[in-house]
Amino acid sequence: MVVLLVATLAPYRRAGAETVAGTPILFKETGHTLAYTFRLFWDQQGGLPIFGYPITEVFIEQGRPVQYLERARIEWHADLGVVLVGHLGRWAAEGSAGHPAFAAVARASADGSDYVVETGHTLGGAFKEFWYANGGLHAFGFPLSEEFQEVNREDGRTYTVQYFERARFEWHPDLPPAHQVQLGHMGRQYLQSEQSAPEWARTPVSGPERAWDGVRPTRIRMPRIDLDTEIVEGGFSLRGWDVARYTAVHYWPVAGFPGTPGNITIAGHVGYRDTIFNHLPTAAVGDDIVLSIDKAERRYRVTEILTVLPSDSWVMAPTRDETLTLITCVPIGVYSHRLIVRATPAEP
Repeated sequence: MVVLLVATLAPYRRAGAETVAGTPILFKETGHTLAYTFRLFWDQQGGLPIFGYPITEVFIEQGRPVQYLERARIEWHADLGVVLVGHLGRWAAEGSAGHPAFAAVARASADGSDYVVETGHTLGGAFKEFWYANGGLHAFGFPLSEEFQEVNREDGRTYTVQYFERARFEWHPDLPPAHQVQLGHMGRQYLQSEQSAPEWARTPVSGPERAWDGVRPTRIRMPRIDLDTEIVEGGFSLRGWDVARYTAVHYWPVAGFPGTPGNITIAGHVGYRDTIFNHLPTAAVGDDIVLSIDKAERRYRVTEILTVLPSDSWVMAPTRDETLTLITCVPIGVYSHRLIVRATPAEP
């Protein structure tokens, strides 16, 4: 059961029904999950035709949570509060500097193409229409090449292609008009070439409840004050942030994850004897906090304690560095303010 502990605490950014829209799902086609901010982004940016199925679970790569899809890598930048598509197009274009298609051109031709001054390339025809209709710069980045003919690694056929920072467009004239522009399987190609994902992340899972298993915090302990409770993932619904009745909650729509930059925002009720955050009001600067992540632990040390109004939503805002923010209601029985306990990593 879910109740609203901080219903009057305005969200840091505009939020809709994230709790439902980000619910974990399992794709039987690949045996992998899609959940939380990544599922929201996948749905909002075109879903299966744009990105393909997930082919890994979420894991930490280059200091942030990432997940590989057939056609892309998506990344959670908690320090910015956004999901971005990885620059796999740049990776695939490495070593192509000598190819004529990758040489910058002077200006756009007279055929209605756009000229992209940032990279010195043009964008026209069906590729231009697709770029603008499906997310543009945010989803695909700037063009890195002109259109040219290339043999596809998967079927051995030759297609007209164009490389972008985050994708490769392919022209498939044999398909129905709505599907003639396809994105290349850059996610699969990168994983096969670089072997960057750990084995556990590439292994199919048993159900949607395994989503983000190797990344999300599952338990919090503060030994000095006898705080010890499970953590579940929660979102924003019914105009308030969800807080589970019997556990703490990690706010996936905005929160960072242990071991990565960003604000790891966790809330919990008070008022129940010896449960959840009932002892949090006795916390002191210097206290140790331990977060469990799968079979690992990460330690933090309290650096700041403050009391704010419910409207002070800045405490949930992204942070440049890894920060742990605990939230509960005070004083017990009145609940007119929010107690904020902030901590930073106690170890590198």
